[in-house]
Amino acid sequence: MSLTDTVIIGAGPYGSSLAAHLRARGVDHQILGRPMLAWRNYMPPGMLLRSEAFASNLHAPRSGFTVEDYCRQKGIPYEPMGMALPLEMFVDYALWFQANLVGEIQPVDVVNLRRVDGHFQLALSDGRSLIARKVVIALGLKGFAQTPPALQGLPERFVSHSERYGNLGWARDKDVAIVGGGQSALGLSALLHELGARPHILMREADVVWYQRPQAARSILSKLKGPDAGLGRGWRSLLLSECPGLFHLLDNAWRERIMEKSYGASGAWWLHDRVVDKVKISFRSEVRSASIDNDRVVLRVLTGNQEVSVSADHVIAATGFKTDMRQHAFLSKDIADEISVNGGLPELTSNYETQIPGLYVIGPASAHSFGPVMRFVYGTRHASPCVARHIAGSLKVGATQRVWSAGEAPMPERTGE
Repeated sequence: MSLTDTVIIGAGPYGSSLAAHLRARGVDHQILGRPMLAWRNYMPPGMLLRSEAFASNLHAPRSGFTVEDYCRQKGIPYEPMGMALPLEMFVDYALWFQANLVGEIQPVDVVNLRRVDGHFQLALSDGRSLIARKVVIALGLKGFAQTPPALQGLPERFVSHSERYGNLGWARDKDVAIVGGGQSALGLSALLHELGARPHILMREADVVWYQRPQAARSILSKLKGPDAGLGRGWRSLLLSECPGLFHLLDNAWRERIMEKSYGASGAWWLHDRVVDKVKISFRSEVRSASIDNDRVVLRVLTGNQEVSVSADHVIAATGFKTDMRQHAFLSKDIADEISVNGGLPELTSNYETQIPGLYVIGPASAHSFGPVMRFVYGTRHASPCVARHIAGSLKVGATQRVWSAGEAPMPERTGE
């Protein structure tokens, strides 16, 4: 059985950034997960990041490891704003960051996490077990997909969620209905169209909000009226980008109101010309029911004041995510119940710690406590140094430089596995 001070579950942007900070502080830790798994396996090739290049940095404990630094080393032209950042380039950058700052990443899954005598015991997919004083859940949105009731229960051959893609080659020359009107729906529609599919977007909203291409060279007055920020232009975006601590001080009602009204159905500037006049969009549309007829999906859609039928070979639900920690199958029931205090949302301290001492949550699942910035890579600049500082400060003097001896370790209970 291996013993360590801290385990990080997840090897994406948040887990990697935190590992880099813990390593710099000399905190004994292990990071578990396949490096950048969701980005590599569940996002379509050719996708561009919604965030601007300057806002897509993993957070390092020292200078020299931004997207700009990576581009300089690779001889790639770089612009902080207005640069289309391909998925493949971002993944390569993140792997470069990991190779230089993170060290060993164990490509295993956690199959069970439970508390034993005030510590944490983790069962791993390779049959090993770990005991840790502290655990940080640094996972993305996978597993939290939200599919409309009308589409639930249909065979996966006909209906899927946008979280699953992935290569889109299967859709060539097919009719694909996309339910949703945000960046995910618009981005998938552009890629599908360019691959030779026939996408049809069904969105509730009356129109698409298109963000304008950012301009690096703006007057001082223009910047004062609408400063550039990690989440977009404007003072509201600046506050949400840079002040997650203030968001944390708000009560639940205010947090929910801000989350509901922030960064809804909209499209990045680089999508406009790839979608408008190329992809069919039905506005004010709501899917009421779905069935399979003659090997196709038939949707009954309320559009305006009339109900129409939409037929497709496949339907993609680009309908977002809803965080519910109880959906993590690896969490023991007592842990899941204790940290899921608001419909599955974790209530976190100012240090990202759950109600269970020593258990932290960072990344998109922390957005309810710290705001929409945590749904983006930009949030690593806040979460990573904060959690690393808190973990390092809470460990006993001298415990950060060594692994527990066998005599110090808690005796694990028998699991029956």
